[in-house]
Amino acid sequence: MGKKERFLPLATVRKTFGRGGELIIKFRPDVPQNIIDQLNKEEPVFIHLDGIPVPFYFTSIAYRGNDQAMVCFENFLSENLAAEWVGKTILYKTREEEPLSGGSVLVGYAFQAITTGEEKRRGTVSGFFDYPGNPCLELEFEDGTRTLLPFHGDFIRKINHSNTSIEFVLPEGL
Repeated sequence: MGKKERFLPLATVRKTFGRGGELIIKFRPDVPQNIIDQLNKEEPVFIHLDGIPVPFYFTSIAYRGNDQAMVCFENFLSENLAAEWVGKTILYKTREEEPLSGGSVLVGYAFQAITTGEEKRRGTVSGFFDYPGNPCLELEFEDGTRTLLPFHGDFIRKINHSNTSIEFVLPEGL
C-alpha cells in the first residue's frame, strides 16, 4: 500500500498586520485541532498558484484564539510582499493510505462495528459519497437504519478484501 498526497483547505488569509509581513489567517471550522497544533516552521503549507500547489514555510506562528493566527511566510517579510496573499486559501498536505482514496470499492461489504460503549452492531456498506474534503460511507445496520460515517482511517480497524468485510470503531452516538 502506497501513500497518496492530498491538499486540503486549512485557512484563509484575512489581512496584513504590521509592516514586517505579518498576516492574519482564519482557520476553517472543519479543520481538526490536531492539524492546527502540528503547524510548524519545518513543514510547509501550500497555496495554489496557476493550479499548482506551491510550498511556503512559516518564519513565525502566533495563535490568536481558537480560529486565528498571526503568521509570517519566509521571504515575504514586508507589508507589500505579504499583501499579495490576502484572500488566498492556505492548504495543508495530508497523506492517506491508498484504499481510503477509493471508498466506492467497499460498497456491498459486510461490517461489524464496535461503539465506544462496547456495543456491537452489524450491517452492510450501502453507499459511498465523495464529498469534497469529507468522503463518507453510508452504513445500513441490520435494523434498517442508515447513517453516514466519515471515511477516515481512525474509524476503520480492519478491512478484509478476501471475504469482503470491514471492522469499524464507531464514535459515540452512531
